[in-house]
Amino acid sequence: MPTGWMLGLGISGFVAALALALLLTPLVKKLAIRIGAVDVPNHRKVHKTIMPRMGGVAIYAAFAIIILILLPFVPDSIIKASDRNLVMALITGGTLIIALGALDDKYDLSAKLKLLVQIGVACLVVFGFGIQVDFLNVPFGSAMQPIAEWIGIPLTIVWIVGVTNAINLIDGLDGLAAGVSGIAIGTTLVMGILMGNGTVILLSAVLLGGIFGFL
Repeated sequence: MPTGWMLGLGISGFVAALALALLLTPLVKKLAIRIGAVDVPNHRKVHKTIMPRMGGVAIYAAFAIIILILLPFVPDSIIKASDRNLVMALITGGTLIIALGALDDKYDLSAKLKLLVQIGVACLVVFGFGIQVDFLNVPFGSAMQPIAEWIGIPLTIVWIVGVTNAINLIDGLDGLAAGVSGIAIGTTLVMGILMGNGTVILLSAVLLGGIFGFL
């Protein structure tokens, strides 16, 4: 189980991200309307009026800013060097993906272009930061050692691109993607608390705070 220090850090990150998202969401909404990044009603839409897009920008900005502020103050006993590398991979890849999403909200980019950029970002995370699925740390992983290295890389890339598009494709109602993401992150946070994983607790709590602030 996590220590009180770890839980306190998670709660502080949650509250800070929630407050920042509350502040940023109306600003992003005004920006989206000003630049024409809006969703126009049609026969496939449920809403009857124009809806501003780019909500993910507010969530992600709150998450990234709070994480970057808190991370230098977290001792290595809670977040190891390897986990700090993971956090920077998330921030780098997330920034590129959120920029792609914002451009798509404005210009309706082609599916092929978006997929190519997503694959490129996933490759950056894998090859640039060394992040990949490690089969040797799962049950019966030693039996998979001969194929673990070469299968881990493509599987990680497919997983990153797949999850990115899974969330993007369910965003058919206002707040739906954020709501589903909130449920998933909340579950991850509980698992992090049960496992005593400080990195998971911090990342999940801050992201959940950003989602709640947006909603």
